[in-house]
Amino acid sequence: MLPKDPPLLHGLLLWASSDEKEEDHMNKLKLTALLLGTVMCFGTFACCENKKNDESDSSAVSDESEDNASENEDTESETEAFDREGYNEKIMERIEKAKVADKAPVLGKIGKTVTPAGDEKEAELGAYHESDSGVKFYYNEEEFPEELMLTLEAYFNSFADADYTAYTSCAYPEYVEKMDEYLKKEFEYDMKTSFGTNCTNLAENMKGEFKVTRIKMDVPQQYEEDKDNLEAYFESFSDVLGEGYYEKLKKEVDKIYDGEFYIMASDEHGDESLLVSAYEIVFAEKDGRYYVFG
Repeated sequence: MLPKDPPLLHGLLLWASSDEKEEDHMNKLKLTALLLGTVMCFGTFACCENKKNDESDSSAVSDESEDNASENEDTESETEAFDREGYNEKIMERIEKAKVADKAPVLGKIGKTVTPAGDEKEAELGAYHESDSGVKFYYNEEEFPEELMLTLEAYFNSFADADYTAYTSCAYPEYVEKMDEYLKKEFEYDMKTSFGTNCTNLAENMKGEFKVTRIKMDVPQQYEEDKDNLEAYFESFSDVLGEGYYEKLKKEVDKIYDGEFYIMASDEHGDESLLVSAYEIVFAEKDGRYYVFG
């Protein structure tokens, strides 16, 4: 059986507004960077109104209803076809043998800004930068360095590839060590098991293997008037990292970044979906490298 980790609260379809996310921020803040047993939401690239129209049309025409029912059965069959236990067992054989990284991830480059034409399907998502690996990045260059965004890509690719060594090349080393200790104490399994469960959950959401296609990063709004977001973030990890960890970290690193990210991915058939929506993530910059807390 796979471990039963606390699930993340799901986000909203496409690029959600900050006002809609404020209410559940404090709940998901405590769980986001943990990525424990994540049940992440994902939605199609189509707009919601088109979905409503499709439902209305199908209810009005009986033949179309029958077709839709048949399609639903096919969809259910595809969902059932994903062997969760088998997939997890397969990747855990590789993950258990993996070593913690001893070098930085190999990062590519991000190109110039591309602004889609108004009649293009992706125009609603806005301008982007495309990396040499084909991933489209949506972010403010003045807020987030290119290397940070590429590290986020490498970080999420590690879940798509079930590559624990690649994951540890992106994560802050002390975070990995302390989280491993915490998981063993509180959940009776280790960081590798949690990582494998996470990879399996994401693959299950995509009904199989997937590829990261788009990454968006925003600066989160301030959620508490009298408290910095980063202070609140690390307070939520006091059980894992210890009291006063934020002040300690500020002395050890060059800069700390607070971000809110979205991930889109394509499945084995090339269909693109929103995989992760509006989750907070923290990066630490140290000696020219960017590390994820999560």
